[in-house]
Amino acid sequence: MMKFRHIAAALMGALAIAGQASAATFNGATGASVTDYSSGSALSFDIDLSQLSTVTLNFTLDAADLAAGQLSFSSLVRNISGFGIDNVQVSLNGLAFASAGTITTDGFVNVVSSGSNAGSAWASFSPSLTSEFYIGNPLAVAGATDWTLSLAGRQAGDTFSVTVAVPEAETYAMAVAGLAVLGLALRRRRVA
Repeated sequence: MMKFRHIAAALMGALAIAGQASAATFNGATGASVTDYSSGSALSFDIDLSQLSTVTLNFTLDAADLAAGQLSFSSLVRNISGFGIDNVQVSLNGLAFASAGTITTDGFVNVVSSGSNAGSAWASFSPSLTSEFYIGNPLAVAGATDWTLSLAGRQAGDTFSVTVAVPEAETYAMAVAGLAVLGLALRRRRVA
C-alpha cells in the first residue's frame, strides 16, 4: 500500500510538471528589457522600452509545439522612455499570422488606425502614447484577442522571431526638418 502511494504521488508530480510545458523555447531578446510569461502554446511577454527602438524576440520550435499547430502571442509594452509613440509595427520572421488579434491601449490614447497581413501588424495612436499598449490580450480583457501564429510546414528546431518596432522621435523630427529645408530650397528656385 505504501509503494502504491509513492508511485501515485510520483505520477501526479510528473503530470503536473508535464502540464507546465512552455511554448517555443525563448532564446532571448535584443533592444529592450523583456520578461517572459509564456506557457503551454501561449507566448506572452512584458516589454519595457527605455528608448524608442526595435525589439526582437527570438525563439526555437520544440516538437511539443508542433502538435498544437499554432501558438498564440500577446505582449504588454510599457513606454518608459518619456517620448510619445505615434505608431507600432509587429513583424514576424520565419512564421506567419494564422489569425489577427488586437492592438489596444490603456484607454487614454486612441488607436486611430490598424491593420495586418500574413507577416506583420501595425497601429497608429492619437495623441502620442506615453504609457503602455497591448499586442493581443495579455491582461485577459473582454473584447481583446491574442494574435495566432501558424506553425504549418515547420519542424522542431526551426527558429523564428517577433519584432516590435516603434520609430524614434528623433527620426520624425529629422524627417520634418529635412522636408522643411527641401521646401525652402524649392521655393527659392521658383522665386529666382
